[in-house]
Order: sequence, then structure tokens, then C-alpha cells
Amino acid sequence: MTETIRKVAYCPHCGNKAPQRLIHSQNYYEKSWSISDNSVDEHPWGTFVAVCETCGHILLYDNPLAQFEERQFHTGGLEFPTSGKLHKSVPKLIAAVYEEAFRIKSIAPNAFAVQIRRALEAVCDDRGEKKGTLQAKINKLTEKGEIPKVLSEASDVLRLLGNIGAHGINESVHQLQAFALDDFFKVIIDYVYVAPSKLEDFKSKMEKFQKQEELEGKSQEQA
Repeated sequence: MTETIRKVAYCPHCGNKAPQRLIHSQNYYEKSWSISDNSVDEHPWGTFVAVCETCGHILLYDNPLAQFEERQFHTGGLEFPTSGKLHKSVPKLIAAVYEEAFRIKSIAPNAFAVQIRRALEAVCDDRGEKKGTLQAKINKLTEKGEIPKVLSEASDVLRLLGNIGAHGINESVHQLQAFALDDFFKVIIDYVYVAPSKLEDFKSKMEKFQKQEELEGKSQEQA
């Protein structure tokens, strides 16, 4: 690189919106496959390595390119570390609450825990459980088979969330507890929203592939 290329963006490592300096770019051709005609296309792709100039940590961005150009680092999507974006199957309200929580996980574990509780309450509301304590709602979702039983038995996590509900941000949350709460929340999200969505996508792709094979078989018969 002949010039220093920077952009100002959110860094999940330190929780700051800070200058990020591009230190390496790798351009290559990515393959894509078409079911309709069994063709394989190649299109330019870029992977960009940057360093946060506030905390010094590494960030990794990916970007489909119109052409090979380092300046397209500015429009790349963050691949590492995770950005707090949830899967498209998650309702917007829940995703928004979690994204807000994610930004403060490393710097304000108390406030993060409060936000995670809000996000879990939103999940329960979305699944039709709007009355009772958070633990009671999660138990109801377990009875309905919407979440695994083992999650409703995570007593330490739920007790902590219950205390947060009673005492708000005065509850002292350790950094490791914040990471545990994050894991707990994402397991529920994966089970309730992400896994069913991915299964439907898989079934849809398999159906398209099967239909294409049937069409090709009929074409060969007619020929």
C-alpha cells in the first residue's frame, strides 16, 4: 500500500467508535454456483485486515468487489470479531435491543445484563408469553417445546437476571457473568429463531435442486 487508508467505525474489542487503519488487503475470485444451469461464476472479492487505533486489536472485513481496489475497505462487512448483528430471522425489536447491549458488554457489564434481560423479555413476548416473571415465562416456553429444558434449568443465570430485575443497575455483574449471559441469550436465539430459519432455507434449496433435476430428466427423455 502506498498510502495510509483509514475509516472511523465501531470496534467490538474496545466498544469505541474509532479510527481503523487498513494494514493488509487480499483480493481473490470467489465462486458461486447456479442451480438453474449448473454454471459456476467467479466474481472479485476482498478481505481486509485493519487495526483499531484506540485499542490495537485486529479486525477483519469482507466485501464483494466491483473491482479490486483497497478503498472498498470502507464498505466491507465486519467478519471478526462479531459485531452484535443477529441473524435475519430474529425479530427487529429483539435484534435492536441485543445490538445495543452488545456494544456495552465489555465496558459496562451491569448495563449489559439489564439489556439482555430486556431482550429475553422481548423474546418471551414475541412467543406469546407476556405474564409472570422472566423465569416463569421461560418455563412456559420450555413446556411448549420452544426452548430446551436445560435452559430453563440454568438457575444461576436466571437468578442473576431475577436480581437485576429487582435491583436494576445496582446489581453487581462480573465481566465473566456478562459473557455467560451473552452465551445463554444466543443459545435461546439460535434455538427459537435461527435453527428453524436455516432448516427452512435448506429445505427450499433441496426442493429447487430436486425440481431442476426433474426438469433435466424430462428434457433428456424428450430428446
